[in-house]
Amino acid sequence: MKGRRIAVAALGGAVLALVGAVPGCASLLGSRTIDVSQVRLQELVEKRFPVSKRVFDGLEVTLDSPRLTLEPETNRIDVEVALRAGNDGVVRTTIAGSLLVSQSLRYEPSDNTIRLVDVRVERFAIDGLSARWQRQIDRLGKPLARALLEGEVLYALRPRDIAGFEGRGVRPADLRVTANGLSITLMPIGH
Repeated sequence: MKGRRIAVAALGGAVLALVGAVPGCASLLGSRTIDVSQVRLQELVEKRFPVSKRVFDGLEVTLDSPRLTLEPETNRIDVEVALRAGNDGVVRTTIAGSLLVSQSLRYEPSDNTIRLVDVRVERFAIDGLSARWQRQIDRLGKPLARALLEGEVLYALRPRDIAGFEGRGVRPADLRVTANGLSITLMPIGH
């Protein structure tokens, strides 16, 4: 469960901050989409870092230095973070590496949430680790991370968010990654 919170914080920072701002942006007359630039998405992600959590009885894991990349051709967002882990035991050990995760985003109207879908751990690399051990991490870690994150709720729209959309006669629908950022389609209520 703690590992899930670390990963969600690392992946969901941009969307968490973004959705809270959407009702105000939606007030633009005639607007059917809200566009958020890659620069703004990067700023929103950076505000969520560093993330530090203690896991596995004494292992301190820190994720920082996020870099966001857009993949409009596949409608995916990649987030790469630096990873540091260390223990506080008698023999202090520290490892460093990086984690690259790509995912699509989906708005779920039944419960007004934004969820991670089609999560892929593209790379989980530990600096200085032999190729043999790196393959073991890939074989075990990637499916585990995917299973923990798939369908994870990044954000649940607050009642005031929903009221703001409904007051404008629209609701969120499609989330599309573009060459310049993220485009949120707003559909008229009833469609």
